[in-house]
Amino acid sequence: MREDILMLLSLEEIENTIKGLKIALEHIDKNKVDIDENMEERITDMLRKLLYVKTEYSNKVD
Repeated sequence: MREDILMLLSLEEIENTIKGLKIALEHIDKNKVDIDENMEERITDMLRKLLYVKTEYSNKVD
């Protein structure tokens, strides 16, 4: 099922999502935004997964 969902996203959309997650984490850290610690961990985890997907997707395209 995961592969099916990822197949709906283009490489550009994955890259934009990665940028958005990075911006969110930077904003949280820089402005000391008080959020649930689990939420920050989930954002970081999603970022890590999308970076992996981007790498795998890029390798298949090349």
